[in-house]
Amino acid sequence: MFRAMFVLCALCVLRGETIAAETGTITGTVDKPADVTKLMAINRGDDKRFPGEIDAKTGAFTIKNLPLGATYDLLFEIGADMKLEGVNLSVPHSDYEVEQPMTKEDVEAITEAAKSLNQFENNIEVMTVLGNIQHAAVVLNKTRTTSFVNQAPGEMIWRMEVWQFEKPDETWIKNQDDLFVVLHRERLQKADFDKKALTLDPALGGVGLSEKQANVELGKVVLPSKERGIRLRTRTAKDK
Repeated sequence: MFRAMFVLCALCVLRGETIAAETGTITGTVDKPADVTKLMAINRGDDKRFPGEIDAKTGAFTIKNLPLGATYDLLFEIGADMKLEGVNLSVPHSDYEVEQPMTKEDVEAITEAAKSLNQFENNIEVMTVLGNIQHAAVVLNKTRTTSFVNQAPGEMIWRMEVWQFEKPDETWIKNQDDLFVVLHRERLQKADFDKKALTLDPALGGVGLSEKQANVELGKVVLPSKERGIRLRTRTAKDK
């Protein structure tokens, strides 16, 4: 009897160690912890969400038990309508040994192509185009305010997506293997849309956890202003 209990306890300990070894942690600090009502990490691949904890005094935050071999975008909710949200703008490295930057003409060509591929929405904002000479990430903020099937009075459709483009020869084309990543897709009242205060931040997106790096420290996170609207904190794209 004693031996059976000992073996069972040992197996439980081993199982706990195995789970710990297969998961990782994202940590950091936020400048105004009292303003944050919810913190989570999102795996955009399967839309699984993992809640985090924030120390109300120090602002230190921790998101535990994140499965390895995945990338995560962080989401800070500040009240009902304000959010700071990570977005992954990583792109593959180009074939060149020394990375080549995108040109102004590249950005213009990708912007035109992205807009031409959207036929449903009547308002299309290309928020940013980042990448290198062969690969690009594009953030699209799209709305349909004209009539659509089963539309309720005052209702509109809002979509935010990240698209990947590639340039195999002389022309930029949308990546067919990775069509898009959905950040937001909602049917809502225009009055509710106008209340939104959303800031996208690439520094809080694409946080990769692996066996080699199971724990990532993000440093200090500064909450955005409470001004209404949808905006992007800019930075240079990173390679996948």
